[in-house]
Amino acid sequence: MNVTDLHISTDRVNDIGWTDSQRAERIGLIVQNRRFLVLAKTRMPNLASRALALAVNALPAAWEQAHGYRPLLAETFTDIEAFEGTCYKAAGWQPCGITKGFTREHRADYFFRNDRPKKLWLRVLHRHAGAMLRAIEMPPEYAAGLNLNSPERALPLRSAELESLRDVLREVPDPQASNRKFPCSSLLLLVAMGLLAGRKSIAAIQRYGRLLTPKQRSTLGWPSNKEGTFRPAPSYTAIYNLLCKIDPHGFAAALNDWLAAPHGTLPRGLAIDGKYVRNLVLTLCLSEHESGAPASIAIAEQAPVSEENKKEGELTCARRLYATTPLHGATVTGDALNCEPQSITLVVENGADALFQLKANQPTALQHAMNLAANLSPLLPANPTNCTMAVGNGGFTRSMR
Repeated sequence: MNVTDLHISTDRVNDIGWTDSQRAERIGLIVQNRRFLVLAKTRMPNLASRALALAVNALPAAWEQAHGYRPLLAETFTDIEAFEGTCYKAAGWQPCGITKGFTREHRADYFFRNDRPKKLWLRVLHRHAGAMLRAIEMPPEYAAGLNLNSPERALPLRSAELESLRDVLREVPDPQASNRKFPCSSLLLLVAMGLLAGRKSIAAIQRYGRLLTPKQRSTLGWPSNKEGTFRPAPSYTAIYNLLCKIDPHGFAAALNDWLAAPHGTLPRGLAIDGKYVRNLVLTLCLSEHESGAPASIAIAEQAPVSEENKKEGELTCARRLYATTPLHGATVTGDALNCEPQSITLVVENGADALFQLKANQPTALQHAMNLAANLSPLLPANPTNCTMAVGNGGFTRSMR
């Protein structure tokens, strides 16, 4: 495998195929050669390229010994005004374009233009590096290299997408007093950006907002201070008070309309999953299999919804999502909780296929599936512990998992 298999240039996020959340999580799987120097008095033919090749060959094992995982890519930069990078080319590195000419100021944590672009070089350290970096889930042996609590502040949407979402959120009724500091749409846009970036609590969303650059803060529509020199981030209290007063279903409906707008039809694969925010608010999401991007969301009712005085649970909320989302042409997948007749019927009646896991908590259905599978390929395991039930518009079929 070579670097061209990854389609990498200076924009790693787009060319590797990462989402912003994947980049924040997996950036540690790319290591960087910061300095390489051969002293003049020790120079000899091929010394630089041989040293680089030997170092790269030893790098994965040495990195694993020090950090507990093996990196997938190595990168470096050369100054095009001073060096050709011949030793890197001879050592198997591949040139991948020119950088944009920015330097990071670590103390202030922002980038400034230096007008000295560099040449980017990459070296693949694993033959399946591209597929692994783009995968929905990384193999467990790379867990130590994942940054699951990253302070990454990249916005998950581009400027045009942000503007269109803000236009939609401006239509959400504002429950706050008129003397508020932040517009309702700006706070809701921050919440949406935080959720799309993988933040799962109000505190995490607020911390995410504090990391944003001045340009990003301006894009989100945050007001500046009296001097016009800085746009402070909204406080935890401001976000909390708005979410306590806002109609959650109106907010979810606005997001769903915006998510559905660019899709003529929904993607073929959608996964249902539920998450609690601060163990209080249950949110259900139908996400694209390939990218993990949300396609439709629903927020569980917090008020009692039955005579037993119980709040709406995950299964009931999921049924509402199946019934209200255009699913034509999609395949909906989910865990064993969703494998029950009413949910399957709603999915199928809405034009989709359902693929739900079937476990031993439904012994009759599981036994029936096992009996059906017994007449299938002899290559299937003799004593399966669970199976997958596939439901299509043409009827019910079950296959071993």
